[in-house]
Amino acid sequence: MPGPADRPAAAALRPVALRCELQEEPRGLNDLAPRLSWGCEGDAELAASRVVVGLDHDAIGSGQGDLWDSRWLSGSPSPLRYAGAALPRDARLWWAVGLRDAQGAETWSNPAPIFTGLDPSDWDAQWIARYFVLPAGREVPQDSAYDNRFQARPADYLRRTFDLPEAPVRAFAYVTALGLYELHLNGARIGEDVMAPGWTDYHRRTEYTVHDVTAHLNAGPNALGAILGEGWYSGRIGHNQRRAGNHYGGRPAFLCQLHLEYAGGRTQRIVTDAQWRTRQGPVCYSDFLAGEMYDARREMPGWDTPAFEEVNWQPVEVFTPDPRAPELDAARAPLAREVAALEPRGETLAADGERVFDFGQNLAGYVTLEVEAPEGTEIRLRHAERLDESGALYTANLRFAVSEDIYICKGGGPETFTPRFTFHGFQYVGLSANGPVGALSLKAVAIQSDLPQTGAIETGHPMLNKLISNIFWSQRGNFLAVPTDCPQRDERYGWSADAQVFWRTAGYFMDVSAFTEKWLQDMVDGQSAEGVFPDVAPTKPLNPYRLTPQPGAPAWGDAPVILCRDHWMRYGDAGLLRRMWGPLVAWMDYIERENPDGIRERAVHNNYGDWLSIGPVTDRALVATAYWIHMADIMGALAAVLGESEARWTALAVRLRRAFLGRFWQEGRLRGDTQTAYLLALDFALLPEAMRPQAAERLGALFEASDGHLQTGFLGVRHLAPVVCDWLGPERAVDLLLKETYPSWGFSIRHGATTIWERWDGWTPEQGFQSTAMNSFNHYAYGAVGEWIWARLAGIDWSAAGPGFRVLAMRPVFDRRIGHVTARYEAASGPVASAWHFEGEAVVWKVTLPPGTRAEVALPDGWHCDGQRCFALPAGAHVLSLSLSRSAA
Repeated sequence: MPGPADRPAAAALRPVALRCELQEEPRGLNDLAPRLSWGCEGDAELAASRVVVGLDHDAIGSGQGDLWDSRWLSGSPSPLRYAGAALPRDARLWWAVGLRDAQGAETWSNPAPIFTGLDPSDWDAQWIARYFVLPAGREVPQDSAYDNRFQARPADYLRRTFDLPEAPVRAFAYVTALGLYELHLNGARIGEDVMAPGWTDYHRRTEYTVHDVTAHLNAGPNALGAILGEGWYSGRIGHNQRRAGNHYGGRPAFLCQLHLEYAGGRTQRIVTDAQWRTRQGPVCYSDFLAGEMYDARREMPGWDTPAFEEVNWQPVEVFTPDPRAPELDAARAPLAREVAALEPRGETLAADGERVFDFGQNLAGYVTLEVEAPEGTEIRLRHAERLDESGALYTANLRFAVSEDIYICKGGGPETFTPRFTFHGFQYVGLSANGPVGALSLKAVAIQSDLPQTGAIETGHPMLNKLISNIFWSQRGNFLAVPTDCPQRDERYGWSADAQVFWRTAGYFMDVSAFTEKWLQDMVDGQSAEGVFPDVAPTKPLNPYRLTPQPGAPAWGDAPVILCRDHWMRYGDAGLLRRMWGPLVAWMDYIERENPDGIRERAVHNNYGDWLSIGPVTDRALVATAYWIHMADIMGALAAVLGESEARWTALAVRLRRAFLGRFWQEGRLRGDTQTAYLLALDFALLPEAMRPQAAERLGALFEASDGHLQTGFLGVRHLAPVVCDWLGPERAVDLLLKETYPSWGFSIRHGATTIWERWDGWTPEQGFQSTAMNSFNHYAYGAVGEWIWARLAGIDWSAAGPGFRVLAMRPVFDRRIGHVTARYEAASGPVASAWHFEGEAVVWKVTLPPGTRAEVALPDGWHCDGQRCFALPAGAHVLSLSLSRSAA
């Protein structure tokens, strides 16, 4: 069959953003009929697409797949479910996408890899760990390098040597841990992952990944090794100091399976078993909250090489983790990696002599230290988000998180230290030493789950650009294995309401499709037998004394419903909806069963309401019922996608709106009369259409009464700009966005914010710092305004008429205070670009839409293009000249 090499390529069309099971390079499949998706770029008309899958890279590169050839399919049927021959396990496959334009010219992508991973029955490896000792890692309580006040364990070093008759032609290492691991082979660290394998409910499942290690193996002696840290498994996490650690177990464990294939076809496996040996080394302890202590004098050069002499190494223990061995799944999302490195922007000296380094950006990660100092010199690195009035590190808001790394020098020349199994939230680092220090340099390293960046946006307003940067860095600092609330203090949970209000914003900056799927599995793992979703996921550390997960509050437990809707609209992928439909229905059943009268005020658990609002308190039953109505609407829409009956959800929504009106609309106002109440009522369409203008008028009056300032918390903030724009006018929405007096986004920026604050009043000139009990300076929830910046200022929004950005809703807002907007977004359908600027009284708007898409444009009132305010744009590049009618001007 002729392939693309046999005909001229058409550069006018290009396949982009290939994803298998939502990942660029899946390192294991949980479904052997995976979803394959891609976008399109170019300026030709897209006629057809074709997918090939096979074992041979070069054949795939020429358009020939021995496992599956979809043949040419009309348009772009992405995402497409694999429908070829049964996929082999323990294999690396390749796949490619071809595009054909209307003239018959074709273009093909480069081959993309797929590691198929293992079936549960393929595992021969056993869980191994250092024999069990006290949590502090001591066999007998005594003064030693491994004793510490946190009772944190030293890292365990594991190794096994083996001889190979010849170098293998293929070698895959399948690896995971209960805790954290770093894999080594013949003197080399394998992979670039950090904090692997991430965080799951280890009592239910852990996720493995695969590494191609063929190039690291030799004929003759070889050595396979690992370093194990406590991480989320047995280390200190959460804010419950009565049980700070050991939430899942008392010691980390390791599981590894090395699959070898030789030239003649013979295979061999090296697995974790009783032949492995262990000891402790230079990592005296490494804990998320305490930090890491590393004594370089205890290093064991060559410990991961075959020639290393094992002195004082002990046998490992083979065991079954309590309460049972977890399920082994392939990693559903990219693991964390180092994503940025920052040099200090300045150095000062605190009153106590501590050297304070400012990296200019609040981030989640750690510091790499390069130093020359005598043997035994102890260097202490403390981390903080802010400085106090005296210029010293402000650490009171970290609560019980010590966030301190200690490095003990070995001497003899330059040496480098990078923590392995801890991370901190910080902008400032304080350095002190117990002796003289010579040459010294520090570098802050940011880490996050390695999600592809999908969007970039720039405006003509410096403060707004800083806000966009702050939102991005808050997302970066908190998208680490799960979407955490904050990366610095003793908490770092996957709070579900924080996530759901922010998710529409998050999807513009990064491809969150795989991250959504992974975290929703965590939510399902925490769902009770009654159908109750939890407040956080993974659930265990939030309340370690409960036998079951802490049940979710309104807007918190509701997150899976909302995220499923967001995922469908952004990516056009129904696969996740199908898997989640049963758990979503169970949650809705539970709410309805507990609240038969249609007002959601029973079984609301820790009913947080509009968390951290700074104005009048919004009626919590109103908020809860509003969310219930919103979910009923979403469930009806998702039912239509899946071919399920919509009738139940339509009827439920009607009944709940009737109950809402009867309880909460009193004498022309909503009960409580707060900004958030009207924001929810208008955005969720809770009131009859005839009443909505009255609600909007009252909302406007409340803004006037607050001098144009917001008064919302975590739940209200997401609706601020969209509702104000649609009901009170775009100019007032921009007023709100650009305000710099308290409370506002600009207020925090004027006072040094480089990420989004947890509280509007995290610091004020009058009061100083807010309560040390809860005051994070890296907390993305209030960054939910980013959704409006992208959707309305840039005009790039999804549409229910074509999920996955096959149809775009483009309703741009033009404002001279903004100056200009330039945005590019890598949508599921392909790259979208939108840029506008003023030229005199006119606006020039440049729009690029990917092949196979269209946009439905609605210009702001008074604006028109050739006399039209509403019109359609086809795929391709467009330059529009927009005018403002004289009456509007």
